Amino acid sequence: MIQALYILIADSGLCILDRKYGEADMDPNLISGFLTALIQFGRELSSGNRVHVIDFGAFDICLSLRSNVIVAAIVDKLDDTNAAMAVLADVNNAFVKRYADVLENWDGNLEPFENFAEVVDDITKNGKASEKRIIVPVLKGKVSPMLVRLGQMDQDTFDVAKMCTGSLTSRAIADQLGKHLKDVQKALHTLEDLKMLEWKEIG
Repeated sequence: MIQALYILIADSGLCILDRKYGEADMDPNLISGFLTALIQFGRELSSGNRVHVIDFGAFDICLSLRSNVIVAAIVDKLDDTNAAMAVLADVNNAFVKRYADVLENWDGNLEPFENFAEVVDDITKNGKASEKRIIVPVLKGKVSPMLVRLGQMDQDTFDVAKMCTGSLTSRAIADQLGKHLKDVQKALHTLEDLKMLEWKEIG
């Protein structure tokens, strides 16, 4: 299950909301400082590419970064990280949609965000949303080789896009293409940013 979830502001590293569902116990202030430093370091190394899953011993840490908001979760190794990532993206999108105006001129007051805990519980199904689910990427429509020729998409992203038929997980795509999982995840997020990709549950 999702053991714990944290919502952070990327620039400041401040944890503005945390929810605990399992036995994993990590200080929100410690994890926020760690994750913020890690993401800033990753930006320096990879020109803004986002970190998505971190192997943290007995657990994985999954991250979703959107509009200066980081949603991070401690997830059991047995859980589907694709499902967890989809859940975190849903939490992040809902949070940014609700609080965009508040965040624009935010004064550091945490009170406006307290009611969002119920939304987090609902989206995560109290931490159980990533259990026994298989989430697969599905390409919206078709992708043209012309995008590669025009320099609007690199070849790796195009290759991954062609595999997003709704029957393969990210890991299966990586295995079939002979690529590292992190490279496939990077391509999938590029496709998401281009609004060419959606996720669906199978099984």
